[in-house]
Amino acid sequence: MPLTGTLRDLSLPNLVQVQCSEQNQTRVLLTRGAHKGTLIFANCELVYASADNLAGENAVYELLTWEEGDFRVDDATSPPERNVTIPWSALLIEGLRRADEARAERDGLLEARLRDLKGKQGVRGAFVVRPNGTIRADAKGETLAGDPAALIQVYANAERIQELLSLSAPRQIVLSNPTEKIWVQKLQDDFCACWLDSRASIESIKTTLQTLGTPEEPK
Repeated sequence: MPLTGTLRDLSLPNLVQVQCSEQNQTRVLLTRGAHKGTLIFANCELVYASADNLAGENAVYELLTWEEGDFRVDDATSPPERNVTIPWSALLIEGLRRADEARAERDGLLEARLRDLKGKQGVRGAFVVRPNGTIRADAKGETLAGDPAALIQVYANAERIQELLSLSAPRQIVLSNPTEKIWVQKLQDDFCACWLDSRASIESIKTTLQTLGTPEEPK
C-alpha cells in the first residue's frame, strides 16, 4: 500500500534515509504546488532524481530546499536510467549545506523588505512567521504586542470556520481595536503579520505586503 504524507510530517532528508535503509525498490513522488519531483531508490541507494527540468544530483539539491509539499511512496517497477552516482549520505550533507545558504539569503532579503516597509503608510511593524510559530524575519526596532503562534492559531481557526461553512479559505484576517489594526496574510508557506495605525488603509499596502512571499517561491 502506498505511503503518503507531507514534508512537514516527515522531512525529505529523513525520508531519504528511511528509503536507503531498505532493500526494496521504491519511488517517491513529490509535489509542491505546480512543481513536481521524483526520487527512485534501489538496493539501499538513491539511483534517480528529477525536479521539474532538473535531473540527477542537481534535482536532489533543489528538492532538499522544499520545506513544504506532499509525498507518495510506492513500488518502482521499471526505473529509468540511473542519473545519481554520488552516495546518498554525501548528497544530503552537500544539499543541506546549500539549502541553509539559500535560506539565509532569502531571509536576509525578506528582513530588508520588512525594514523598508516599516513607517510607511501607517505601518508600525511587521514580521513573517513560520507555521510552527517561530519568527523568520522582522522589521526590528520595536516590540509589538501579540504572540506569533497565537496569530497563526487565529488564522487556522478562521480557516476551520470557513471549511465548516463550506466557504473558500480566507486570504487574510484583520484584528482591530480603537488604536491599531493587525493584518495577517498567508504567504506561500509562512504568514505575514503587520501592525498598522487604526486609520491606515490596508488596501494601499496590500500589494506591497503580498510580494513578501516572493523570496520563498521555489525555482
